[in-house]
Amino acid sequence: MFPPLTWSRRRFLIASGATAASAWLSSCGSSDNGNSAGVISSSDPAIAAREAQRQVTGAGLVTVDLIAGPVSLDLAGRVIETTGYNGSVPGSPIRVRAGDELEVRFRNELADPTVIHWHGLAIRNDMDGVPNMTQPPIGPGDAFTYRFVVPDPGTYWFHPHMGLDLDRGMYAPIVVEDPDEPGRYDADELIVLDDWLDGIDGATPASTLARLVAGGGMGSMGAMSAGSADRYR
Repeated sequence: MFPPLTWSRRRFLIASGATAASAWLSSCGSSDNGNSAGVISSSDPAIAAREAQRQVTGAGLVTVDLIAGPVSLDLAGRVIETTGYNGSVPGSPIRVRAGDELEVRFRNELADPTVIHWHGLAIRNDMDGVPNMTQPPIGPGDAFTYRFVVPDPGTYWFHPHMGLDLDRGMYAPIVVEDPDEPGRYDADELIVLDDWLDGIDGATPASTLARLVAGGGMGSMGAMSAGSADRYR
């Protein structure tokens, strides 16, 4: 007789995770689930067709010029040097209607590469702004045009996914209005909240991150923090 097998909760979770991972890897290693062409490129006609389907009757093209660059920010009389969009923190809101096509003519006037990630928007992958994954970083002095159909009403925001730029003021709201919304209100106000750190009592995002890493509080972010902290010292 073999002794009864006892399973702790930890052992059960580990085994379950291994089984799920094996199933996932098996599905990834199998055929392409009916897509004989493999990866669909951004120039594939299927992308253009899907974008056309997202547009609605009466939709238009909204064009915005956007610059990322240095900003002098007045914090109740204390002026600090940081970064932002079009000279302000937060950046000015972008407003479109669901089904509109948005064209953002973006220029990078920062000292480092950057991108724009459209947080929460279900848009085409090549416009989503994940550096070195969905697009190459936009270098200092370079420009890039983001263009996509905005499908879903709601209040969203955009920001970079580069180093500590988000913590230094690189964010702004984007409001996607519902064409069927009756709009029976007197005003539509936006409130952007942030626990601001840069320039307060001599602190910076880089110095704070370096202190957290040194204290073992940020775990796997150490590799990212080293480059970011050096850049902003």
